[in-house]
Amino acid sequence: MPDNIDLMDKDKLLKIFDYLNERLKENQLQLEITVYGGSIMTMVYDNRPATKDIDCVFGETNYKLLDNILDLTKFAFNLPDGWINEEIKEPLKSIIKEDKETYRVYSNLKILKPKAEQLLAMKILAARPEPSKDFIDAYILCKDLKITSKDKLMDTITVYIPLTLLGDRQISFIKYLGEDLGYDWK
Repeated sequence: MPDNIDLMDKDKLLKIFDYLNERLKENQLQLEITVYGGSIMTMVYDNRPATKDIDCVFGETNYKLLDNILDLTKFAFNLPDGWINEEIKEPLKSIIKEDKETYRVYSNLKILKPKAEQLLAMKILAARPEPSKDFIDAYILCKDLKITSKDKLMDTITVYIPLTLLGDRQISFIKYLGEDLGYDWK
């Protein structure tokens, strides 16, 4: 079976959000969701083709009703277990500040996303090895934000993440990132 069978591309993600909005409307429920990680990279950056889950945090809501709506969505789109991933809450505890902006507004659903600078800092903090897309995402974000120096990158990161959290893994990640971008960030 191909690896990408459960991946969601931009089109599928938007259909899922449309569907969620319709179910929310039927239940007279308003929902605010902040989307992070691969799903936001997939929706905002065309060269990030797909994601396996939606990393997100839900605003205040009726969780019993929401769980039912999420189950309906999972069934309707034949999504795998874990298609909604709230594990992002753990790394968010390390974030000094959150810079969110509105990505899309539906009648009953509002989707927020972190600003690109915060997303970059979070990708560097995670610094997971392949098959994670952290490196590719960080590369895309550096290009998008026109970050060409280690100083500019570090200034961006430290707005969101305490320097004390940058260990060997993150430092190596940053050095390789600079190298791939064509800069010497030793």
